[in-house]
Amino acid sequence: MAAKHTTTSDTFGRHTATAVPYKVLDPNGDMDIYARKSVTRKGSRDTELSVGQQIGDGVSWGERNGYRPRYVWVDNGISGSKDVQRPGYDAGLDALESGATRCLWSYKLDRFSRKGALAVLTIMDRLEGRRIFFGADNLDTSNPKDRRMIMWRAEDAKEFSDQLSDRVSDAWRFSKDQGFWLASKVPYGLRKVKKTRKLKIDNSPAIPGKIDGPTKADVIRRIIRECEMGITGPQVARGLNADGIPSPGGRNWIPTHIYKILKNPAYIGYQPSSDWDDRDDPIHRDSKGKRVRVGEVLVTEAQQKRARKKVTGRTALLGVRPTTKGVRSVPRSRLAGLLFCAGCGYVMIKQGASYACRHKLRAIGCDNPASVQAHAVEEIVFEAWASRLAASEPDSPLIEAVAARWLASHRPDVVTDRKALQERVDDAKAALEDLTAARYKRKEFEGPAREFYPALLAEAEAELKAAEKALNAAPKHTADIGYLLDSALVREAWEKAPVEQQRELLGLALDGVCVRRTFAAGRTKVTSDRFHFAWAGAPRVIEPEQPKTKKAKKGKKRKKVTTEQFTQAA
Repeated sequence: MAAKHTTTSDTFGRHTATAVPYKVLDPNGDMDIYARKSVTRKGSRDTELSVGQQIGDGVSWGERNGYRPRYVWVDNGISGSKDVQRPGYDAGLDALESGATRCLWSYKLDRFSRKGALAVLTIMDRLEGRRIFFGADNLDTSNPKDRRMIMWRAEDAKEFSDQLSDRVSDAWRFSKDQGFWLASKVPYGLRKVKKTRKLKIDNSPAIPGKIDGPTKADVIRRIIRECEMGITGPQVARGLNADGIPSPGGRNWIPTHIYKILKNPAYIGYQPSSDWDDRDDPIHRDSKGKRVRVGEVLVTEAQQKRARKKVTGRTALLGVRPTTKGVRSVPRSRLAGLLFCAGCGYVMIKQGASYACRHKLRAIGCDNPASVQAHAVEEIVFEAWASRLAASEPDSPLIEAVAARWLASHRPDVVTDRKALQERVDDAKAALEDLTAARYKRKEFEGPAREFYPALLAEAEAELKAAEKALNAAPKHTADIGYLLDSALVREAWEKAPVEQQRELLGLALDGVCVRRTFAAGRTKVTSDRFHFAWAGAPRVIEPEQPKTKKAKKGKKRKKVTTEQFTQAA
């Protein structure tokens, strides 16, 4: 049984072990034995000598050479190349450096260290009369003739370790690009098929023993559905606990479980990238930039995206504390984020029965803060939006922009895939252009290098053709927005839609609405000439400044909204 270790640090910054050795042979001995065995990878042939065999060889060598083996130090299943703590290694060197023993025996140099010549040389220079003997290599640090060979062997061991690491990394990347699930844990609600190494939907009971209850896949669908409805992560977790459904770890659900489900791409059928929970784009892409499928789709990408959008409107996705104190609610007004004040260019917010410039509410920062009755502006914006859509041709820039936004919201997988394919085409064109410039402008393929140019050119042209072929072969999905072009149908859809969906409908065609302040005395009727609409797919224009009013002539200048200011605000 391996001993337990406690560690401190020596003068060289290395962890030294003040520990019970793996085995005590003779407390009064003058030689220690160090043995190490790495972790054997599943499916690979184990060619390393066992710890017991190494110890036996060390004892035999010590007896033949006049030593009495004292302690045996062991690191079992620990790498010799990585910067990890090795208690047995540290304890053996500490005993040697402190003078507790005269010799440290190791079966082979690559069992001792795979960090290269510099690491071994640093140790050798500190021995001063003591020795390390590598049995299978027949190398002795106290023998000057062996010094150079030890350096060579140490570098060979490091090179082998580096090559092995590269092969493992290459095999890992290849398997991940093939869509194989490699992680030891499988996301809750999914299961791994051993034969294909792909993920499938897990329809096993979520409550152990309750066959007629919800399945684990049903629980994931419930979480996504409730988050889409605006229910918070803590509320979802409390509901699952109240229903007696165990969490993935078998205990109670917590908000972090919910947040990870909302971002994990495995639930929408895609391979997660490394450290996916810390990335803006959590989906793994192959060498050509294409997203990799890993199994069945449990929820659609659009559903997961909408649920995540709801949650991120209140707090950070994976449970990080919000930037402001308290919980931020989801916007509840129809025109939230769409109205902008002409006096300062900043967004207007709803206060009571009106939308007002936020600077007006704080009485700072805006010369001409705008405000407008909510019911009036909402009706004007809807009428302008519906009329503009009904009057637009199907191939107009506005309708094309609306269709693109609808697809981005309802079919984000289609948009993302085509974007990746287009980026591949753009990269191939850029590479071909750079190669041509290198040949004819920068003159990099002159002299002997000229013979390499035709092969590189053929490779670049082949990649461009393959990228264009993949883009052309990708399916082009159409957006189901026909009802938006019919004034009667759109009115009916508008009246039935909840406030949040109404806001999303407006956002398909509108980037924003700029509101001018009125200078008339008393309450006046809200008219459309106070608004400037920024339509999707249309270039921004600078509105002409209104004539100065009497109030403005008294020394208060009006501030107009520039194109750049309004575009940035929108």
